[in-house]
Amino acid sequence: MPDLVVTDLSIRFGGIVALDGVSFSVPSGQIVGLIGPNGAGKTTCFNCISRLYTPDRGSIQFGDYNLLHKRAAGIAGAGIGRTFQNLELFKSMTVLDNLLVGQHSDSHVEPVSAMLRLPFVSRSERRLERRAEEVMAFLNLRQFSDLVVSNLPYGIQKRVDLARALVSGPNLLLMDEPAAGLSHEDMGDLAALVRRIRSEMEMSVLLVEHHMALVMSISDRVCVLDFGRKIAEGTPAEVQNNPAVIEAYLGESATSVAG
Repeated sequence: MPDLVVTDLSIRFGGIVALDGVSFSVPSGQIVGLIGPNGAGKTTCFNCISRLYTPDRGSIQFGDYNLLHKRAAGIAGAGIGRTFQNLELFKSMTVLDNLLVGQHSDSHVEPVSAMLRLPFVSRSERRLERRAEEVMAFLNLRQFSDLVVSNLPYGIQKRVDLARALVSGPNLLLMDEPAAGLSHEDMGDLAALVRRIRSEMEMSVLLVEHHMALVMSISDRVCVLDFGRKIAEGTPAEVQNNPAVIEAYLGESATSVAG
């Protein structure tokens, strides 16, 4: 698995500095938490990595890929999957159809070939359906396969969003607020699931999350942003005890919150 290396990332929107010289890495096979107060630049950083934004300065290297040379449509092909804080699902489509769309970068079927129903088109469709079935089984979604997404509970829709990110078989998974809106019981399931994704699917994970107990319990390393700058990076224990982090974000009860 390749490493993700973010170096000197800077971007401003008008007079607002969203990121100011941010550098960090996601080593192969690790779970890295990216945390900070609202407006710290976490989602902006995600949007630069997934090429929704183009930074003013810096570099983003993922293995052999310079991601700044890629368009957003090419990020999945580079081996990066992403979930979204605000679910970006096709809610009028079934769960299965959402997962098939999630594999568009792997289909390699041209429109003319699809219209002519050439033999290799059917083989490609069966391959994509098998992959979708595997991911649905992994996430316990098979019973929802033929149901329209808009009719499903929010927690299930979150899993569908995750399944769509996983179905292309990425090497790196970007998770944007995966715990948002989940119950306490679902939170424990999510922590176990992220660990399984790392170990069984052999993926690195970059996680943006406000739920500190979740971040600290599953992350190998944590990077902390505040007002667009990195103020700390290290193991969860190192970050929890960092005075700058306690002052900027976690507060006096940092250890109890994170534990």
